[in-house]
Amino acid sequence: MLGLSLLRIRVSNNRSILTAIAMLLTGCVLTSMSGAYFTTLTDVGFSRSRLWWEIVLNVEILCAALVWFSFVERIKAAEGKRYYVLLAQCFVAMFATLLPVWIALAGASLGWFTKRPELGAINWLVVACLGLWAAGMALPICVQLILGRSLWLPPFFRGATPMVMVLRFSPLLLTFGLVWWQESVGGYLHYIYAPILLYTQGALSYLIRSFRFVEDTGSA
Repeated sequence: MLGLSLLRIRVSNNRSILTAIAMLLTGCVLTSMSGAYFTTLTDVGFSRSRLWWEIVLNVEILCAALVWFSFVERIKAAEGKRYYVLLAQCFVAMFATLLPVWIALAGASLGWFTKRPELGAINWLVVACLGLWAAGMALPICVQLILGRSLWLPPFFRGATPMVMVLRFSPLLLTFGLVWWQESVGGYLHYIYAPILLYTQGALSYLIRSFRFVEDTGSA
């Protein structure tokens, strides 16, 4: 008899995959927005196409709905401290998926629909978005500390070897490599592709919550 050890996928939290889908869709929208800015030759910063914005707004509504359905049942069932932690996590995910809306509102207030912004202004916008996103990611941790709840290790970091962690952080590492390469050659591709890579990194944490690789031992 020969013992065989196989890996099989077990669904542990099937609703988390909805937030992962929302993250990927949002990354595609932001990459599309950035690509339009760098590839068009007009003096307009943001697209003024009504059809394009209708598509974007519908995608954003879908993303918000996916995040809500991903969290709503767990929030309703939660009690005590876990209730507030889940609320914080839902807020972070909702903020991240609605980032194109916040950028559009900022662009409207700064007149970027009629006048093309300078690259320096785009850089400050990127820094502001990353800062807000980092603050949002830290919010659930702050809620746990304020409520006196002991910090728990997210599934993203549990039982991972160094090689597995490299694979899990591969979108972020690719982003750093792309930024370094394009800055060294004076290119702009990192502005276009960094959003989809960063949102893929965010989606990975929800995918890992949704699926587990468990060992299935059999005999032959």
